[in-house]
Amino acid sequence: MVSTAALPSVSSDGGLSRYLTEIRKFPFLEASEEASYARRWRDHGDREAAYHLVTSHLWLAAKIAMKYRRYGLPIADLVSEANLGLMQAVKRFEPERGFRLATYAMWWIRASVQEYILRSWSLVKLGTTAAQKKLFFNLRKLKNRLSAFEDGDLHPDQVSYISEHLQVSPSEVIEMNGRLRGDASLNISICDDDTSQEWQDRLADPSPDSETLLADADDYERRRAALSEALKVLSARERAILEARMLTDEPKTLDDLAREHRVSRERIRQIEQRAFERLKVAVHTKVGNSLPPPARKRDERDAKPSSASQRALENSCG
Repeated sequence: MVSTAALPSVSSDGGLSRYLTEIRKFPFLEASEEASYARRWRDHGDREAAYHLVTSHLWLAAKIAMKYRRYGLPIADLVSEANLGLMQAVKRFEPERGFRLATYAMWWIRASVQEYILRSWSLVKLGTTAAQKKLFFNLRKLKNRLSAFEDGDLHPDQVSYISEHLQVSPSEVIEMNGRLRGDASLNISICDDDTSQEWQDRLADPSPDSETLLADADDYERRRAALSEALKVLSARERAILEARMLTDEPKTLDDLAREHRVSRERIRQIEQRAFERLKVAVHTKVGNSLPPPARKRDERDAKPSSASQRALENSCG
């Protein structure tokens, strides 16, 4: 099959616009050409034929990947995942069934990108059942149809409509809406006039006392030390990849790390996943239940970790 290294990638130099320019150079295939290449690949393992099938549909993978930019993940990773889905489609494509590769590949591309997004969000314990996936990717669309404010609470009738439409429970709709929306500003006036109080004026001071602050600091240091100790079970390469992907404010893309370590993008992903699983086991083995539960914060939304992945790893110590 075609290696991802043989395909253009969204590099840090030129970015997305350069990538789109590059993939426009690949010609579209006529139906007869497409069928011929598909048979050559399926019957004879012709890599050149597979290359033509993949490169002629990179535009489709990029188009689908860009629809998921709002989830805040690197566009380079989204495009790469879309390309992996495209290659899976090429592997399984049967031209005798009567439809074009683009029609068949759309499902595989979309599934690959969605699985990547859910894997990334799962680090903060997002559910991954079929119903929750449907809710995750369709809630914004249904809110727009109901003219519901993007960052506002849903009315009971709206919750009811969405839960029935997607066949999930009302509580799942409310929880997912809370996870996907942004924080509301407390500097908005309670009434419409400029002289009105702001919402923050009605908040009681929730600042913790000095005893709680000391307990928080002590608890944080214990968790940080436990994580640092657990990282020692990883090899130098595993640790470097995991830290570059999960424990930094600006994570590197899979493609960047693949070039840096001179391996394939898929190999980097495998190492990352294996290292993360080993780290979780090490944390629970070394720490167990010896740490007290974290002191209660003002509000979970007020906590601003350097990254969602770092927060997930630190929380696993408890």
